[in-house]
Amino acid sequence: MAITASVTRGFTYATGVEISAANLNELGEPGVTVATPIAVGNGGTNATTASAARTNLGLGTIATQASNAVALTGGTISGVIMTLPSYAVSGVPSASPAGQLIYVTDGDSGSATVACSDGSDWKVVALGATIST
Repeated sequence: MAITASVTRGFTYATGVEISAANLNELGEPGVTVATPIAVGNGGTNATTASAARTNLGLGTIATQASNAVALTGGTISGVIMTLPSYAVSGVPSASPAGQLIYVTDGDSGSATVACSDGSDWKVVALGATIST
């Protein structure tokens, strides 16, 4: 793996030449060029583009999703307590698309309930009896 560094102002120092703090200040910011991608085993991504790096690291499409807009289209979620978005009847969102779940604080004749959308309306999900230990 070849890594070369060049100084943007064109200063060149031979190998083994001692560089003082005073002349380092004259160099400006150095530019670093990597001649070949660094292998994953050596701490790199073995890629020259962000997309190829994600592929090589096995990250998949979820790696580019914003934390407030994650779309899961397969797999399993387990060991996680989910909190449904909470609404009063007066503020429930559109029931489209079908299959959405929400918690409605006053959606079952004034009592709290879970509701499921059928694409057109929100339907009360019967909650049943309180759990006991």
